[in-house]
Amino acid sequence: MSYIQVVQHSPMPLRWWFEQMLAGNIDLEPPYQRRSDIWTTQKKAHLIDSLINDFDIPKIYVADFTRARSPLNLSKQPYAIVDGKQRLKAIFDFMSGNIKLNRSSLWLENPDAQIKGLGFAELREKFPSLALKIEVFEPVVMSIATDDDAKIYEMFVRLNSGEAANSAEKRNARPGPIPGIVRQLTSHPFFTNRVRFNKRRMQEFNLAAKLLLIEHSGALVDTKAKNLDRLVEDAAKSVQDADVKEREQIISSYEELQASVLDVLEYMAEGFEESDALLARAGNIPVYYWLIKRHPEVTDNIRDFLLEFELNVLNAMRAERVGGPADQEMTRYYTLSRSTNDQLSLRGRYQILVDTLRRKRLIN
Repeated sequence: MSYIQVVQHSPMPLRWWFEQMLAGNIDLEPPYQRRSDIWTTQKKAHLIDSLINDFDIPKIYVADFTRARSPLNLSKQPYAIVDGKQRLKAIFDFMSGNIKLNRSSLWLENPDAQIKGLGFAELREKFPSLALKIEVFEPVVMSIATDDDAKIYEMFVRLNSGEAANSAEKRNARPGPIPGIVRQLTSHPFFTNRVRFNKRRMQEFNLAAKLLLIEHSGALVDTKAKNLDRLVEDAAKSVQDADVKEREQIISSYEELQASVLDVLEYMAEGFEESDALLARAGNIPVYYWLIKRHPEVTDNIRDFLLEFELNVLNAMRAERVGGPADQEMTRYYTLSRSTNDQLSLRGRYQILVDTLRRKRLIN
């Protein structure tokens, strides 16, 4: 029977945790984690300000592999961060000299002390007691030991069940074959240097999951979060309930889906440019994906066609706003595009694109 045990880690100062990081003993990027760049430099510096002024900071949770082995320990490091990554990263960045205190920073105990804009080395030189205060501060660190990787995934999700974690981040923290496949898909050049939308909150993971769901369904289907979650959960359950041979077959079937998506991404990477303005809205991409999957022959002409098509949509909307004659097909496309995840929207936009391509004799 699997187990999980959560106890407070032996009190250690920040200097000790910093040295563990420098020694490569803390995995700050386990698979279930979010990006490191969620916090702005200003927010990181504000945390240091809180330490200086004795404000409390929340608990930090780590998977402690010194207490129990786990298949989740992919990096073979003693610790992996479960919750508190942004806080630790802010502290490590300050102690490494990568960020400085904000210009608004104030030492409440001694307001006349000019600590504004100081880095850690400067703080140590001018106000050694403050630098030491940070180094010897003992954060409350909770140590998680378990023999079941799914329990650490679940711990991460439970700790981040509020605004801190969005759907894509929570989905990435789930067990089963899908999160790993999604992570591999996002390493494709289409995601790394073709798309242009904001990826700070793992939105490319969300998009990759949508493409996998469409491929799994064999059609353009509703790609709302509940359906993406169901895809992940169903895959995890099927693997969990299967015997060894069945599990291998199930995983193999999902890997085949991954290969199918990668085949289409190859065409898409070829058809679009680096940081392409046409790929600035993630909601359009599932339609483009299905279009190229069904009609790969359009790849060479896709950019020119879509540039002209988007201009026609824009002109139709301008005409409608001033009460002039507007292309009804283009206005319908615009209306459909306002509900990006809806099955009716996806299929309607796809059909309009196909009809337009056929009129231009770019596809049969």
